[in-house]
Amino acid sequence: MEWIARLVGAFYIFAGVLTVRQAILNWRMERVLGAFMGTPPSEKAADVMLGVIAVLTLLSGLTLVLFSRWAAPAFVACWLAQAGYLLWAQRWHVPVEPELLKLRRATINAFAAYTGPTLAVLWWSQSGVLR
Repeated sequence: MEWIARLVGAFYIFAGVLTVRQAILNWRMERVLGAFMGTPPSEKAADVMLGVIAVLTLLSGLTLVLFSRWAAPAFVACWLAQAGYLLWAQRWHVPVEPELLKLRRATINAFAAYTGPTLAVLWWSQSGVLR
């Protein structure tokens, strides 16, 4: 059981590092392109929300690898942030281009896939696997 939890944690550390890196690149691009064209407020808000989610993903992976009692709150916080973003984006950040529609579908799939590990971490927390 322990090796499964550590593997899941390592995966989310990797995913968190990649998404934090992507968030930083997006912010840099926004600064450069924003100087020439205005950036819509919804785009700025989406960037902030996705940056928070990226950090929470990394944090949830770290806490799980360390078998910390903070793993459950970190996973739940990340799950809630993702759910909040998707609910917000459904109304305020609707993709219209086919490529963006594919990315939104991938985001929804990632959220659905994150639900399983979140439930597992909650179970491990309740069963005493996490310290």
